[in-house]
Amino acid sequence: MSGLGDAVWASLPTPALILDGDNCIVEVNPAAEIFLNASRKNLSGALVWDKLQIDTPLEHSITRVRMSHAPLFVDAVHVGTDTGNKATCDVQISSVVDRADHVLMLLGVRQMQGRVNRAMSSKSAAKSAIG
Repeated sequence: MSGLGDAVWASLPTPALILDGDNCIVEVNPAAEIFLNASRKNLSGALVWDKLQIDTPLEHSITRVRMSHAPLFVDAVHVGTDTGNKATCDVQISSVVDRADHVLMLLGVRQMQGRVNRAMSSKSAAKSAIG
């Protein structure tokens, strides 16, 4: 990556991984390093399934994305890491332009959505109690 591409990659608030044709991690952004609690150096070359435990089998889906070059969205899957981190995520998988066998995997962590829902519930409860 270079220039603006590097800045955008580093600025993404969502954990992002690029996988090669063997589903090994070739690149991660800083948000993915934080989510996986591991450095880019530690993650580079590792099989993604050794670093992520996903309750939905995605191997076939990744193969389908590689073949069709159409993005795939999988909502509300439970993702665990080899360091014990667990979260519900929306997973987005897309082919990488100019890299036929590479895919981009985005992990949309749903922590914020849960916080917003809890905040809205507490506001509703407070209004009910008052009124």
